[in-house]
Amino acid sequence: MKLKNRILPFYQAIPKLLLFQTASFLILSLLTWGISALCSLLLGLTGKTSVTSGDLGFIFTHWQGYVMIVLVILMVIAYIAVELNALVIYSSKLIEGENPSVWQSIKDGFASMKKYLNLRGLVIIIYAVVLAPILGLGFSVSLTSTFFIPRFIMSVITNTPVFLIAYIIVMILLTIVAIIYCFIVHGALLDGMTMKEAGINSRKLVKGNLKNFLFEIICYLVIATLATAALAACAALPLLIVQLIPEGPVQIFFDIFFCSLLLVVALFAAFMSVSFFVIKLTMLYKKYRSNGEWAYQKREKQRHPLVITVVVLVLLLCIGFSIAGTMNFNEIFHTDITAGIIAHRAGGVEAPENTVKGIEVAYELGAKGAEIDIQRTSDGYYVVNHDADFERVAGVSKTPNEMTLNEVKELRVDGEPVPTLEEMLDASRNKVILFVELKGETADNQMADDAVRIIKEKGMEDQTVLISLKYDILDYIEQKYPEMQTGYLAFISFGEIENTPFDYLALEEEISTDETIAAIHGKGKKVMVWTVNEEDDITYFMSTDADAIITDSVKLSGEIKDRLSKRKPIEIILQALSNTLPTQ
Repeated sequence: MKLKNRILPFYQAIPKLLLFQTASFLILSLLTWGISALCSLLLGLTGKTSVTSGDLGFIFTHWQGYVMIVLVILMVIAYIAVELNALVIYSSKLIEGENPSVWQSIKDGFASMKKYLNLRGLVIIIYAVVLAPILGLGFSVSLTSTFFIPRFIMSVITNTPVFLIAYIIVMILLTIVAIIYCFIVHGALLDGMTMKEAGINSRKLVKGNLKNFLFEIICYLVIATLATAALAACAALPLLIVQLIPEGPVQIFFDIFFCSLLLVVALFAAFMSVSFFVIKLTMLYKKYRSNGEWAYQKREKQRHPLVITVVVLVLLLCIGFSIAGTMNFNEIFHTDITAGIIAHRAGGVEAPENTVKGIEVAYELGAKGAEIDIQRTSDGYYVVNHDADFERVAGVSKTPNEMTLNEVKELRVDGEPVPTLEEMLDASRNKVILFVELKGETADNQMADDAVRIIKEKGMEDQTVLISLKYDILDYIEQKYPEMQTGYLAFISFGEIENTPFDYLALEEEISTDETIAAIHGKGKKVMVWTVNEEDDITYFMSTDADAIITDSVKLSGEIKDRLSKRKPIEIILQALSNTLPTQ
């Protein structure tokens, strides 16, 4: 098949797809806003302003929580109806040469939800809403497009051979399942099959056309990548030429303008990628169902005022943004790099974890703080260890709670002794802020009381922050010891997390948005992002308004921070605009 014929269906579909995507985006955005507002109102009736990973159980203990669950289910149904069902129906008519109605397609999408009222339909919804975004494979709705396996869980998986092998096997199996059943929705929606019949039909079509299917998908991915790269090059080439202009306001204006165009290209590719993929699958479905007799119906050349209008508006917005950015460069772009570095597990990868030596190394590398994990021994002392037991770090499969302090002191972590909380406080005094995580099965109110007592005995209240994943323990500390600094570790959040009663909010990377950081700062609290280890991630969060990052890569973070502080305007602009791109 000629390259032109492979590209033509997508090129001709752009105006209609823009109309569909714009309409569906507006409808679902309004719906999401309304349901979110209603959920916030229900949450407020219970006296809470947010629900996070530390208190999710609250949802199942109040009637408001059950109503919120129902509302979320209704929202998921709406997203499936519009972004999957309606899109498949709309795309089918589009490639048949028809002039489909957006509103009728959406109406049909909702009507077809009855097809999902069975076990197979439920599995499809779970795959599209949960598994597909996590796997990065197949169709997923935008509502959950940022779903992820938290980094701290992935680190456990990748560092544990058994878990890693199991993870790879599961990924392979789910990939195979996704390929085998890739046409199940098409069969149900376009040919009126039951989900069972559509599943059998999909298996038959894929099996009978496997080589061609894989070839077509690979060609599609290659062409899509090359097309996006070509569009980006068209915007980037002028940007390179602009660098020949002497530094000053004129160069900054054109830097912002062409960087903005690059951003528009990237957002357009992300905006249209799902629609294009659905069109490709729909074309293959029709081809295989007709035993190769179906052919794309080329559309006559038409004028597209909507596209022209969109292009003109984009250019005007880019020009306006460029003028504003040139006149208020420091205010609009994040030019000051102020985020501090907190060494994860005392010294990150630069020293034996959770040891006194780790504190010393972190200080030498310029870290602002160090995070440690404390657990209680069987005789009531507090030692520093991250895992449930000492197997990984010291080769002993006992938990701290199963050992006395003397027994723990005989262990070695890469040649270093396991320290007590007191020893870590002494090591950090007047060097780094010590973030003490109350960890493991012994993390309770007694641990909180004892940690506060030990810190006060050392006179280090101002140099210590008590942190935990457990909301109730930190709330207990805030109520009983308001003079102590506290920090809440969260990896899931809904509502106004900035209203939680803690001094620091440590957010997992994926929920650390600019809006959330700004809201927390608006309440006079500080934001830490955890656990930021990769170079791209460190660069990203160093370029935000976060107060600190918690990282294992302490030395690398220091080097990146130094490099970012010496950026040229074009580098600052590119970094700021790239931070707005979708992460999935």
